[in-house]
Amino acid sequence: MTAYLEAQREKELGEIIAAENLKPEETAQFIDAAFREGSIRASGTAITKVLPPVSRFSKEKNHGEKKRRVVQQLGEFFERFFGLVSKR
Repeated sequence: MTAYLEAQREKELGEIIAAENLKPEETAQFIDAAFREGSIRASGTAITKVLPPVSRFSKEKNHGEKKRRVVQQLGEFFERFFGLVSKR
């Protein structure tokens, strides 16, 4: 992978992490697994490990909507870089 692509990938992932208040290390591991496996896993516990802790019952902190939005953003990120970059 070129240095530019690596820098761009890290920058964009960092922006998603910051915007959604995701756990940085868990998110990086989740994305690395997606690149190894060839797809984003939207089900199971892997995606919930990247999300910040919220009450599932709080109306102000809609967990389902947050999860959907994060999966969409990480999916778009994955599609943009998959095939352009190799595994980290």
